[in-house]
Formats: sequence, C-alpha cells, structure tokens
Amino acid sequence: GGVVPAYHIELFLHVIAVIIVFGITFAYPFLQGAAERAGTGQTKFALGLIHRLETYVVTPGAVVVLILGGILIGNDKLPYKDDMPAWLMIAVVWFLAAFAVGFFVQRRNVKQALAVLEPVSDSAPLPAAYEPIGKRMQIVGGLLGFSVIAIAFLMVYKPGQ
Repeated sequence: GGVVPAYHIELFLHVIAVIIVFGITFAYPFLQGAAERAGTGQTKFALGLIHRLETYVVTPGAVVVLILGGILIGNDKLPYKDDMPAWLMIAVVWFLAAFAVGFFVQRRNVKQALAVLEPVSDSAPLPAAYEPIGKRMQIVGGLLGFSVIAIAFLMVYKPGQ
C-alpha cells in the first residue's frame, strides 16, 4: 500500500512511452514489404501511413521518451545525476544518434520514395527509381530497430553495474 513513489511513476511512463513509440516501428518493414509486393498504390498508402506515424507519434513520442529518461536520471532514488555509468552514457548517445538518423535520414528516404511514386499510376508497377530508396529504407529501418533493442538491453542489463 501507500503512495506510489515518483520514481515508479516516472519509470512506468518512460517504459510505456518506449513501447508505444517504438513498438509500431517494428511493423514498418513488414508493412513496406507487403505493400511493395501489392504494387504502387499500396506502397504509396503504406509509406504515407508510415510518414504520418513518424510525424505524429514516433518523433514527438521519442522526445517524450528522452524527457522522461532525463527525469529518471535526475531522480534522487538513482545515483545517475551525480555519477552516470558508461552503459547509460552509451545508451543516451546511441538514442540521440538513432533519433538523428530517423529524423534526418529515414524521414528523407520516405519523402523521396513518396515523391518518386507520386506521379506513377496506382496500378503501374513500382518504378526502377524506387528500388534503391526502398532498399535504403529497409537497411536504415533495420539499423534503427537494432538500436531500439540494443538500447533496451543496456537499460535492462546495465553492464558493469
């Protein structure tokens, strides 16, 4: 019983934000692949959906995850505000790098793909110009997904602690 300590509320909100924000991104490669096999119209729709999710859920949510993580680092229950361990520094830097890649690289890839597909009829096959962009999205998306898993590992396992 009793009142839930602020630390537990902060940790809960941080973990829930991570699940909501980054969980959906693991569906992107499957959505992209299925859409590409279905044709240009489906690919336009899927990439438009991915772009909207990134704009209205993932990017602002990642900022919330970062803010909540910062609040946790500063919580008096944890020693991190005075002595940040290497695993946490690595995780924070990795998160910021992944955020930058997602925002500046992957977002541009999706916009380029949509621009290439825009003038193409929905019933036409995917244009050749789309193929390298689609592959880049898959590669960058895979690296971002790996980053989410690796950062989560660091946060849970806390190597050296």
